[in-house]
Amino acid sequence: MSRLTQADLLQLAAAANQAPSVHNTQPTRWKLADDGALWLLTDTTRQLAVGDVTGRDLRVSLGAALEASAIVLAEHGIGFGSVSYSNLRAAVRIELTTGAEGDPLVVQMPHRVTWRKGFARASWENARALVAWSERHEDITRVDAAEEVNFISALNERTSLAFYRNAAYRNELLYWMRLSPDDPRFGIDGLSAPALGMSGFEAFGAGHVLRDPLFGLLDRTGVIGSLISEHRRTMSATAILLFHRPVDESPIDTGRALYRRQLELSARGFQTWPMSVLADDPDAAAEIGAHYGLADDRRLITAWRTGLVPSGQSLKRERLPAAALIATS
Repeated sequence: MSRLTQADLLQLAAAANQAPSVHNTQPTRWKLADDGALWLLTDTTRQLAVGDVTGRDLRVSLGAALEASAIVLAEHGIGFGSVSYSNLRAAVRIELTTGAEGDPLVVQMPHRVTWRKGFARASWENARALVAWSERHEDITRVDAAEEVNFISALNERTSLAFYRNAAYRNELLYWMRLSPDDPRFGIDGLSAPALGMSGFEAFGAGHVLRDPLFGLLDRTGVIGSLISEHRRTMSATAILLFHRPVDESPIDTGRALYRRQLELSARGFQTWPMSVLADDPDAAAEIGAHYGLADDRRLITAWRTGLVPSGQSLKRERLPAAALIATS
C-alpha cells in the first residue's frame, strides 16, 4: 500500500476539487485513515435541500471527485485497490496501491469549465470530431439538427420556468448565487455572476427579479420567461448531448463517468453547460426519453449544451481553499 502524508492529501484535494459539483457546492472532503486508506466523504450541509432532496446529485458530485482523485494519484504512480461505496453515508473508502500508469486526461483538468455564455461556431473538423467521439459512447445521444436543438431548448425553457415558480427552489438557488464581488463567498464556491455569464448590471437585476414580490409580479404580467430565457445561448451550441446511464447504477459511478466524458470533450476543444432540469423533472425526462428512443433501462442524467468557448474568453476557477477540503473528523 502506498501511504500519503497530510501534505500529499492537501495537494490531492486541491487538484481533485477541480471536478464539477452541483451548483459548485464542492461537498467532497478528503481524509486519511490510520491504516493509510483514503476516504472521500461529503459535507451534507452542502446538499441542496430543495433541489436534491434524495442526495443523488450530492453522490454524483462525490463520484466526479473520486474520478478526479484517481486521475491525480495516477500521475504519481498511485492506484486504487479495493474501493468501497457507502451510498447511505455518501462516502467512499479506497485502498491505495502502487504501480499505476498516468491518465492522459490529467492535462484537461485545469481547462474543463462549465460555460454558460454563448458558444463559438464550430469548424467542420471540430464538428466531425464531436460526431466521432459521441458515436463511440453508448451513454451519449447526440442531437445536432437545428430543429431538434430548438425542441430541447423549448422544453428546457418551459421546465425551468416551472422550477423558478417554486419559491423555495428560487431561494435556494439565490443562496448559492454570488452576484456581487462584495459577497464574502464570491470567487470560492457557488455560482458567481461571471460564471453565470452575467454582467454587473444583469447580476444586480437578477438579485431583484428572482425575489418576491417582484418575481410574482413579472410572472403575472408574462415577462419573466423572457428575462430568464437561455434560448439564444442554447441555440449557439454545436450540439446537445444527452448523457444517460443504467437505471440501477450507483450515483457515485455515474459521477465518475460524467467527469470522464467532460474531460474527453475538453480534450477535443468542447465545453458543456447542463440543462439539469430536464433530468430532474420526471415528465421532461420521460418526454426526452420517448422522443429520442432512450431504453427503459437508461436514466437521463443531464442534457449538455456543448460547444467551443469563443477565442480570448475564459473563466476563473472558483474553488474553496485546500485546507477547507480536509475532513477533520
